[in-house]
Amino acid sequence: MARPQKFRCICSFPKNTEFHPQDCLWTDSVNLTCDEYEVIRLLDYEHQTQEQCARKMDISRPTVTRIYEEARRKIADTLVNGKRLTIGGGDVIVCTKMRPECINEEHCCHRKNR
Repeated sequence: MARPQKFRCICSFPKNTEFHPQDCLWTDSVNLTCDEYEVIRLLDYEHQTQEQCARKMDISRPTVTRIYEEARRKIADTLVNGKRLTIGGGDVIVCTKMRPECINEEHCCHRKNR
């Protein structure tokens, strides 16, 4: 029997959920899940380590590696082949309260409530 999928904790949903090539008729699209987006954001934009990312998302470090590799493959496919990129879905849950590691986090969804 397969193990049930564990929800991945993200700080917030992305503001922009669709990107596409300019002046190009795209026929194919690629969907980046919200957890893949969050891993890219934390590792590449926030320059966190995979260990920090794993703690923040409440998942294991090897899971972060698998998600990161899949996200990079999808992004490369959109860039190389001129495909539309959408962001949405995935087994995610938005964190329910400001956590200590989110104090200086610009993209934390709880910052809006201040």
